[in-house]
Amino acid sequence: RVFCPAHLRETVIALIEHHFCAHPLIPGYSHPSTVGICQWAVKQMYTFCKENNLCELWAYLWENWYRRGRWELWARAVAPIEVPRLKTTMIMESHWRRIKVDYLYHFAKPRIDLLAWILVTKLAPSYSKKL
Repeated sequence: RVFCPAHLRETVIALIEHHFCAHPLIPGYSHPSTVGICQWAVKQMYTFCKENNLCELWAYLWENWYRRGRWELWARAVAPIEVPRLKTTMIMESHWRRIKVDYLYHFAKPRIDLLAWILVTKLAPSYSKKL
């Protein structure tokens, strides 16, 4: 028996990824504390499962991912005073890839003043709009 229909799988994966990335030091995701992030994630996933009548999926997610003892194994929010490095490295690589593709595609070895100008005038305003 399938306990998550195919058309909802991408949504469930996106929710789990969103919960994984939430951290007290990263603004804009959720509650600014580790306990609050856990409660927010559990409530959000429970509500999604309840609204879509996915009782078996919620039972699986709770037992294997969201209950105490399991949450601490995968959630980024567990370390309140530092952001785990593995995911941070991927974020930084993505950030630099964006700079290279969007702004530095004509320059193999840009000068530091050009790079600083691009960061301040081009990239910073786009990130401040998101916040």
